[in-house]
Amino acid sequence: MIPVARQREFSDRTAVIASETMLTVPLTLAIDGSVATISLNRPEVMNAIDSHMLQALEESLDASEMNGNVRVLIIAGLGDKAFCAGADIKHVRSIQGAEKRHFIERAYRVLERIASSPLASIAAVHGFALGGGLELAMACDLRIADESATFGLPEMTLGSVPSFGAVQRLPLLVGYGVATELLMTGRRLRPDEARQCGLVNQVVAKGGALSAARQMAAALSLRPAEALRYAKLAIRHRVPAEFAAAFHALVSEVCHNSPGYESNTQKFLNSNK
Repeated sequence: MIPVARQREFSDRTAVIASETMLTVPLTLAIDGSVATISLNRPEVMNAIDSHMLQALEESLDASEMNGNVRVLIIAGLGDKAFCAGADIKHVRSIQGAEKRHFIERAYRVLERIASSPLASIAAVHGFALGGGLELAMACDLRIADESATFGLPEMTLGSVPSFGAVQRLPLLVGYGVATELLMTGRRLRPDEARQCGLVNQVVAKGGALSAARQMAAALSLRPAEALRYAKLAIRHRVPAEFAAAFHALVSEVCHNSPGYESNTQKFLNSNK
C-alpha cells in the first residue's frame, strides 16, 4: 500500500511531489505564473513509470488544476537519455493478478485525465519516448521534440499490447494505416518522420525541446482560459451533429461574455483598417 502522497513547498514557485517512503522523488512540479511544469525524475531508469510516479502525476495535476493562475501544463523528463522509456518493466514484473490490472487501469486513467484536463498540455520530448512514455506524450495536446528524440511502441515485440491509451489516440494523430503499422511492428520513428506523419507538432535542435515548449506555453497563456478549455473539449470529444450547433452557440456566448473579448476584437478590427 503506497502511503498518501504529500506536497512539500520548497519555494513559492517550486514543489516536490513525493510520498513518505520514497527514496527518490519521482517528479518535480514547478509553477511559474500561468505555466506548470512537471519534470519526470527517474533518470536512472530513463524516467520509467511505476506506481509512485502515477501517484505523483495525479497529485501534480491536482495542484496545477486547483491553482487559479495556471493555464498550461508542460511535461518533460530529466536526464540526458529519455523523456520516458515507458512502464517500469521491473515494477510490472514484480506485481501480479489484480495488482497488475489496477496498475494498468490507473495508468490509463491518469493519462486520460491529462488528455481531458482543462489545462492545455505540451510534451517536451528528448531522447527515448517509448511505450507508455509515448502514450504519455500522446495524452498531451501538443508535442515538441528535439533532434535526439526516438518514438516507438515496442509492446508487441515483447509479447504485449500498449495499454495506456495508444490504441485509442494514435489513429487520431497519424491515421489508421500508419497507426496500425506502428502498433503491430514496433517500428521506431526519428523526429523528422514523426513530424511528417503528425505525431509531433514541432522539431527543434537537440536540447531545445523544453525551451520551445515554454515559448509555446507563454503564447497559449495569452489566450482566454475559457476559449482554450472549450476548444480543447470540442476537439477531444466529437459532439453529435444534432447537438453541435447548440454546443458551439453556448460556448461562444460564454467566451463573448469574458472580460477580454470586447477589447481583443476591437484591437483586431483596428489592426485590419
